[in-house]
Amino acid sequence: MPSSPLLYPRGDGTLSPDVGPAAQVELAPSGGKTRDGDPYRPAVFEASNLWLTPSVASSAFDLTVDAGRVIGSAAQTRLSYDLTGDGTWDRVETYRYFATDPLPGPEHYTEAVGLLSSVGRLADLRGGVVKVEVWSALGQGISVSLQDSSFSLPFEA
Repeated sequence: MPSSPLLYPRGDGTLSPDVGPAAQVELAPSGGKTRDGDPYRPAVFEASNLWLTPSVASSAFDLTVDAGRVIGSAAQTRLSYDLTGDGTWDRVETYRYFATDPLPGPEHYTEAVGLLSSVGRLADLRGGVVKVEVWSALGQGISVSLQDSSFSLPFEA
């Protein structure tokens, strides 16, 4: 049974091939420390039982974030792939953090910030799991608009 490589985060913590209802997630503050590359109290979204074949594309995402008037905040993202659903993360990609501006209004945090690190290799997803973690790498006060955010996996149906 093929799955969709385009997934949308939902308020219940899942990743779905369908855009969910309007919802926002407030990221936990970084606790006064820099959490660059270290998920700290992340918002977590998962999809399971995925059946997809790797493509030539890279992982892509578009997170709509807003820190309002808060200065010195940054969001960060990690995508983890368990290719067979056996509980082992076969590929983990951590992206550089995105420093938000102190102006109210949405900003788009995308994969264009670049990879901070990656470990492992991709292969066919055969009943696999994809987990997305989003956290405050710096500061506080970041909200993520879920219905305006998406993840494009480096796979095809």
